[in-house]
Amino acid sequence: MRKAFKIILATFAVLIIVIVAFGAIIFLDAATYTATGSQTLTPTGTSIGKALVVYDPGLSGIAKGVADKIASDLQTESFTVTLAGIKSSVVTNTTDYGVVIVGGPIYAGSPTVSVKDFLNNLSPGHASSGYGPYIFTRVGVFGSGQGATSPSDVAMIRNSVAALSDNGTLSNAVVVKIGQTEDLNARAADFVNQVVK
Repeated sequence: MRKAFKIILATFAVLIIVIVAFGAIIFLDAATYTATGSQTLTPTGTSIGKALVVYDPGLSGIAKGVADKIASDLQTESFTVTLAGIKSSVVTNTTDYGVVIVGGPIYAGSPTVSVKDFLNNLSPGHASSGYGPYIFTRVGVFGSGQGATSPSDVAMIRNSVAALSDNGTLSNAVVVKIGQTEDLNARAADFVNQVVK
């Protein structure tokens, strides 16, 4: 009788854990579906090319702020920038962009499912040089999170991104994590500089 009670109790505990885990996954992914907007930022002078910045806002919205700053920095570098939520209709065709940057929150050392799906379906342009249509697209991936960035944070993100690349498209992607306590302006500017130079 005691053994049967322990088995029932253990089964109930496992069931509760599975339900909580499943609920957390759904809850964490819910914010993704609100990211449907987009806007275009034009440089003050002549545009040198097109850039796409895509973000999954996550629960806190910190990633949206990081994406805004990255888009602004690309605009300052003379790009025409499309800033779009990851569920926006403008993110379906990436071949016309010389720079594609995507990011969102980091959960358990890995980008969100929506960011991974976006990277899996990325169709960059393929030509020799420059930033215009049909060039080899430069790819950047950012993660946002709590606290300062450690080398292991970036390594975990890089490993997650590398695991998605069957054809080598993401092998040269610039990967960064920008922590909530870090200097957003400096970190975003450095990230943009690494991607476009």
